[in-house]
Amino acid sequence: MRKRIYLCLLILLSAITGNSYAENTRVGTTFSQVQCEYLGLDWRETYQEILEMDLDIIRIGAYWSRIEKQKDKFDFRELDWQIEKAKGKNIPILLTVGMKAPRWPEYFIPGWIKDNIDLRFGSSVSDNLIIQERVLIFIAQVVNRYKEEDIIIAWQVENEPLSRSGAQELWIRNDFLEKEIKLVRELDEKKRPIVLNAMTYPNGLLRFLTRFIYTQDPIYATIRIAQIPALNVYPAIGHRVIGKKICFWTAPRERIKYLQRFVNDAKSQGKSIWVTELQAEPWEPGDLVHTREEDAITCGAEDFIVTFHELRSLDIDTIFLWGAEYWLYRKKQYNDNTWVNAFNEIANQNDPENY
Repeated sequence: MRKRIYLCLLILLSAITGNSYAENTRVGTTFSQVQCEYLGLDWRETYQEILEMDLDIIRIGAYWSRIEKQKDKFDFRELDWQIEKAKGKNIPILLTVGMKAPRWPEYFIPGWIKDNIDLRFGSSVSDNLIIQERVLIFIAQVVNRYKEEDIIIAWQVENEPLSRSGAQELWIRNDFLEKEIKLVRELDEKKRPIVLNAMTYPNGLLRFLTRFIYTQDPIYATIRIAQIPALNVYPAIGHRVIGKKICFWTAPRERIKYLQRFVNDAKSQGKSIWVTELQAEPWEPGDLVHTREEDAITCGAEDFIVTFHELRSLDIDTIFLWGAEYWLYRKKQYNDNTWVNAFNEIANQNDPENY
């Protein structure tokens, strides 16, 4: 009953703010074999289980460090297999290309490059001439290999490229990002849209702290450059600061008001926004992955059902839930079906009357 009342309030809020409630939202998830390995899961088995879910779309990554382990020797067997399996289920793919891909450590630069260059903390990784040359070669290899695959409906160039991230807080400059985008467009005769995404900061304190890092909000630049701009949304983020665990929470009203500005900015440019990552797994202070049996404090299954409908109230019609590997880890490790059940509840509720 509580969720039903909240959904009605969201629909009412949509009417007040001038948005329409997205009644037929495309629901997807991201898959990463890297994350499966962190969790001790068989990644091929896990991927096939995820494809059995009621997905409208899936995002997978071309991991540079896995594909080009040796210079000019490209091994696409992992990615070929993933694409073929998605084709077998007729699930459209958003394919990420570049030096950044979903999951930690953010940058997947091959060791034969990384071990022979100096990347300073907080620097622009795209200033390095070796990386510039080699990542463009890599992107060309990926696009040329898969450009005839109709199951791929869009390319995502880099992952949060303008946001500082990873252990060294690296970032990619706008001008080099635009070179990468231009290359993909030139090679892809089908002219599929380019997706670019950026990290959001619904929490007011985190947002304030980012002002000391960015002279310009990466989200607005992302919206300007992308054909399809996308947001990564985490309502609760945990960090360990000087040995202490801190959580940055947000309230529904705060989240909606904050995200509304980006939806409006995109609409003013004739664009619609996707969400490439909606938090649907914990982000615990100091943990790369939450593997303990006890419930996490930053995110539960009920939480991402609520935030999913918040995004629908903003008329966002494509949402990738972040954490499918974790849902299956919970199911296998602790016989906990609540996360998978929460996804199934969302997937079956594109019509608000069914909620």
